[in-house]
Amino acid sequence: MNKIVLVGAGGHALSVIDSIQSNGKYEIVGITDAGAVVGEKVLDYEVIGNDAILNSVFDSGVKYAFVTVGSIENTSLRKKLFCMLKDIGFIIPAIVDTSSNIGSDVWLGEGAYVGKNTVVNTKSIIGDMAIINTGAIIEHCCSIDEFTHIGPGAVICGDVKIGARTHVGANATVIQGVIIGDNSMIGAGSIVVKNVPSKVIAYGNPCKVVRNNE
Repeated sequence: MNKIVLVGAGGHALSVIDSIQSNGKYEIVGITDAGAVVGEKVLDYEVIGNDAILNSVFDSGVKYAFVTVGSIENTSLRKKLFCMLKDIGFIIPAIVDTSSNIGSDVWLGEGAYVGKNTVVNTKSIIGDMAIINTGAIIEHCCSIDEFTHIGPGAVICGDVKIGARTHVGANATVIQGVIIGDNSMIGAGSIVVKNVPSKVIAYGNPCKVVRNNE
């Protein structure tokens, strides 16, 4: 079993730990966090230090790492941590909960997380560090770009393309063939029937752009 260190001791870590435990592929050696107290536990796993110790963790023989900091509005910290881990030399796997249903010919990027009771259907692409949260459905031939977060219960219909660093809120529905740009936010429960540009906040039924997201 490969040893893995987790980076981030917040709420997202709980979901990821549970998924790692479900698949039995990795042994968690501990968690690093900039703000937590060394010795504190997240589920059964200890905070072993801040991010400064990650070089020594790698040198000790732990070659796998995973970013367990979540994101809603800003993905900059996740990107910073991802780049730091890559520079150290860690392998950053995709973590897929065993309760998910992954179709054939699906591509999962580095550091992607696919949570409980999700569906990712055939020929879809899930980019690096994307989060497909609890109960979300990604239909066939979709493209979810890097660092994008698909919230719990969201439904992404077939042939949808969602850009990088975008957030689709819980229980939103994106109709087939829609294109959503980079760095945008789609409000929870929205019904997206038309394309949404980059760098906007949009919500409602039907979903409409309400302001810029600079």
